[in-house]
Amino acid sequence: MELSTRSFALLEPAKNVDYGRAELPSARDGQIRDLLLGAVTETALDQVTSLLPRDADQVLNVFAERAASMAVRHQDARELRAGLLAAALSHSISGDPREAAPALALLHRAAEMIGIDPGLEFSSVSQIFGGRERVLTDFLSRAPEDKIIEAMGYEGGDDKRGFRFLRNW
Repeated sequence: MELSTRSFALLEPAKNVDYGRAELPSARDGQIRDLLLGAVTETALDQVTSLLPRDADQVLNVFAERAASMAVRHQDARELRAGLLAAALSHSISGDPREAAPALALLHRAAEMIGIDPGLEFSSVSQIFGGRERVLTDFLSRAPEDKIIEAMGYEGGDDKRGFRFLRNW
């Protein structure tokens, strides 16, 4: 996979209007998942970060939230991994851990629901970043009540096609 700014153009917010409300999964979900999983196996993350469009953090954060639901719905660790990559990349752009917290809570719960140790998965993805993106490991050190999805305004639910985390506010 040859990566360029054009590869990551699909993360431009203008190309993703109403993406968060789209049916799950959508074609865009697959495109983002495949891009992220391919990018981290073939490219240094510093290069990936330099290729991201301005404000891509918004789209990456939405994808991370959607990936948590897809991981549970499909019992798929790849979806979980892609969501964690998206959350860490989003944070690398925004720099604000508060923006990442809701998606990380969903991904943490998704890991539990599909029988994967959240600590191991979060730490594993953090290592892909060489430990520089501490938002993942910092989330793990939160008090248990600060990691639950309800504290972030979510609950587990159904969107008529299967499991989906839903906002409860």
